[in-house]
Amino acid sequence: MAADLALLDAVERGGEPALRVYRWIPAAISLGRFQPETDLDLDACSAHGVEVVRRPTGGKALLHGGDLTYAVAMPRPAGAAGHVDALYRTLAGGLIAGLMHLGVEAEIGDDRGAAGPVCFAAAQGADLRIGARKVCGSAQVQRGIAVLQHGSILLERLPFDELDLLTHAEPQEMGARERLRARSVTLGELGAPTDPTVVAGAIVAGFESALDVRFDSRVRTDG
Repeated sequence: MAADLALLDAVERGGEPALRVYRWIPAAISLGRFQPETDLDLDACSAHGVEVVRRPTGGKALLHGGDLTYAVAMPRPAGAAGHVDALYRTLAGGLIAGLMHLGVEAEIGDDRGAAGPVCFAAAQGADLRIGARKVCGSAQVQRGIAVLQHGSILLERLPFDELDLLTHAEPQEMGARERLRARSVTLGELGAPTDPTVVAGAIVAGFESALDVRFDSRVRTDG
């Protein structure tokens, strides 16, 4: 998260737009900016070897390790184009174009209402879905003339999920785990490439073609 914020700082100081693509090693769970830490069972996180971090953006708990994360920092457009919803849709165009390179046709999520404590339980307006299943979650923060948006694209599932790490979660009761998995989908489950370098290259190409910009691309797949 500190590296993502460094991209935002650089753009705010007049730097060029930048795109960072990376993996998480070891696994970690990130909480949204306003999400209470009491949502997490810290003992369970420790038992699974999962680190806990706080995002500078909003949203809910997101388990990293089987995903590929992107971070885009860029100057905020003037006027209505710089509003949060407009920027979400602009940047979603880059993600959709990138996933199309992988043979995946995604669209912007349109769920309404609270999503609960787990990010991938619902596809809100900043997120991408395949049918009714979420494949990419995103969140954004704006500061002065700059904007940072980062998000997570599911590659493969880990042996455990967010329900194993939350307080008050009952993954074995009432089909909670089945419902969560029914609301999300990985690239592997779609039969798409899951090699982090291949996916990262597609996402970079998607952003550059959709936004007509050359990013200072920092592609990392080693954590």
